[in-house]
Amino acid sequence: MTAAQRRYRRIEMAVAAAISAVLSGVFVALLFGGQAEVAVAGWNGLIVDALPQTAMIALMSSLVPTLLTRRRTRHGAIAPMLTESRWPAAVVLRIGAFVLLATVLAGGLHAALLPLGPSAWPLSAVFAGKILYGGVLGMAVAGLAVTAALRDPV
Repeated sequence: MTAAQRRYRRIEMAVAAAISAVLSGVFVALLFGGQAEVAVAGWNGLIVDALPQTAMIALMSSLVPTLLTRRRTRHGAIAPMLTESRWPAAVVLRIGAFVLLATVLAGGLHAALLPLGPSAWPLSAVFAGKILYGGVLGMAVAGLAVTAALRDPV
């Protein structure tokens, strides 16, 4: 990967992280606002809530950077990489794979780790945790998506 490609990927990762963090905070306020504590288990709990949050962040953090990167490589704004992507070439299949992989992994981690702590978390901790989680997840998925898209044939 060239220096320009690394810089481009870092920018896309930072944008995805910022957008995902802000949207995660907004959804915490909408879904859990007014509650003093948020349960870990149950249909309104953090474990179940992690699934749609993860799926939506993975969807947007992979779809938008993939489409933008493909357009930019086609128009010569960023050079493609010379190695082929191991991800499916079809956008729908690729994004579906990113979403499925992220949701299964994150859902499993939430289900395994959250019960080890308290049965409910203060809203302030949930707010901070969800913002951090959204930002990190958005950044990671965007990095994978951009790298895969840079490897697509032009």
